Amino acid sequence: MVSKFIGPPSTHAQKIYCSIALALIGILVYGNHLQNTFQFDSVSYIKNSLSLKNPESMLTLQFWMSHFFSRGLLSVSMALNAHLDELQPFGYHMLNLALHIFNAILIFFIFKKALLHFKNQIGENNAAISFFAATIFLVHPIQTESVIYIVSRSEVLAATFYLFAFLLFQICLNLHKRDSLLKKLILPLAILLLPVIGFSAKQTLATFPLIIFLYYISVCSLDSPVIKFFLNWKWKILTAVLLFLSLLLHKLLSDEAFLIGPSQPNEMVGRASYMLSQPAVVVFYYLKKILFPINLNIDPEIEVVTHLFSFSFIASIMVITFIAYYLWKQKAWRFYIFFLGWFFIILSPSSSIVTLHDLAAEHRVYLALPGIIFILAYGLFKILKNKKISILILCGLTLFLGTLSIKRNMIWKTELSLWQDTYKKSPDKLRPLINLARANSIEGNSEDAVRYYEEALSKGPGVFVIQYNLGELYLKEGRVEEAILRFQSALKLKPEIPETYANLGKIYLSLKKWKLADIYFKKCIEIDSRFSHVFKNLGVLHFYHLKNLKESLFYFSRSLALDPKQAEANEIRKLLQHYPTP
Repeated sequence: MVSKFIGPPSTHAQKIYCSIALALIGILVYGNHLQNTFQFDSVSYIKNSLSLKNPESMLTLQFWMSHFFSRGLLSVSMALNAHLDELQPFGYHMLNLALHIFNAILIFFIFKKALLHFKNQIGENNAAISFFAATIFLVHPIQTESVIYIVSRSEVLAATFYLFAFLLFQICLNLHKRDSLLKKLILPLAILLLPVIGFSAKQTLATFPLIIFLYYISVCSLDSPVIKFFLNWKWKILTAVLLFLSLLLHKLLSDEAFLIGPSQPNEMVGRASYMLSQPAVVVFYYLKKILFPINLNIDPEIEVVTHLFSFSFIASIMVITFIAYYLWKQKAWRFYIFFLGWFFIILSPSSSIVTLHDLAAEHRVYLALPGIIFILAYGLFKILKNKKISILILCGLTLFLGTLSIKRNMIWKTELSLWQDTYKKSPDKLRPLINLARANSIEGNSEDAVRYYEEALSKGPGVFVIQYNLGELYLKEGRVEEAILRFQSALKLKPEIPETYANLGKIYLSLKKWKLADIYFKKCIEIDSRFSHVFKNLGVLHFYHLKNLKESLFYFSRSLALDPKQAEANEIRKLLQHYPTP
């Protein structure tokens, strides 16, 4: 049935040249970020991660399976980097970039296949469309957050499995009776396994079955049994779908605990407002940034929609309806509707029932972007009807977008440059202010850091990180009483954080308040027993001040076991040898 969609095959040389060109363009555009430092959540997730100090324990099938639904594959990839390069950002950036380039090459092959499958509908099989569409995907500035922000590897890694599986599905549609049985078995098996594996990087893979089903019915001829079935039953099917969606929407908005559980306090807006806000986010933020990629922002200010009759909600629904209707009226409407569906369906997990902390994040568009790009690239060729002019325009567009990406990469160079840019664009949000304070602290600008933290404290006294980080800065400046006050406030907000107890123990140790120091140090290791320096401090406390030899030797021994390369390792070994434990 699908054999009629097969067009003349491209030469291997053409595919190789295009793949090499995409790789070179990717290196050229993103090469200036490879020496960037860890930023934002990458600091806590990677640099300060206790788990990554022993990455070998994470490079096991058991670890992956036990963390499968909590992005275990992402953690394994980070552990692989830590095993190879320890905590050097270069290796992490290189892997992100390599995956991104590979994804662009997959996009190229997917678009080429799509042009062949849709050929009867669109009458076009131009390799230039596929190449430039893949190039725009590669260099578009909105992709910088996914590529440069290391923790956003979840998007890039999940996309690799998604795109690879989709390409195999396209190939599977072209199987012939004369193809080997092994090929007929391996391809479907791979199509089943790849999305399952990729699901462990990000749950976007849950949309894969719907995408391949939509693609299948889009490329089928109109006289195929599948299409005839849907045409004959279209109104009944549409009614059933609308009824189901209406009931689902009502249930979701009326019951916070349905399907995904109640919204957490840090989700800020709750599920109802989150869902009502998403149409405007998709239209007036994501689509706007795709078409006009300027003033990109890692932490944008987004209007929260609280009721159905909000102008933003109604206007965005009208825009989406108009776009869908306009594309539906085109001759190649199934081609357009599929790629429009690609965009909205892949965005749907983060723009529907899954209530997230942020209303919008540019990295969420990563895998959805090809849908819009291919519509625009193909539409340009159709409107101009001149291949040379179209290629010239796309070359200029690629150069323009690549230049914007290179400039955007420079903003990501350091924590300070990133958050200075973000705070300038979102001055009323608390998080950019907090992170700007933190970035100044990292750069050694303690005075500016304290000033920004104190400003943040006046706006958000109930935020743990403000209290804790300000306490650390006060402690460095010798403002001990103020540091104690901030740490105590931090404890009230999050008593489960062990580092707060460790800092208070350190303060009381310096103040010679031995019993208080002992209490806080022990509370720290009770919560998390992986802090070697806390065990060392307990050893010092019990050996020199509380005169408890047996306990001190235990603490010193434990500290050495946790971190055998610590600066005081030799002194601790000598002490343990001098006072052997019974």
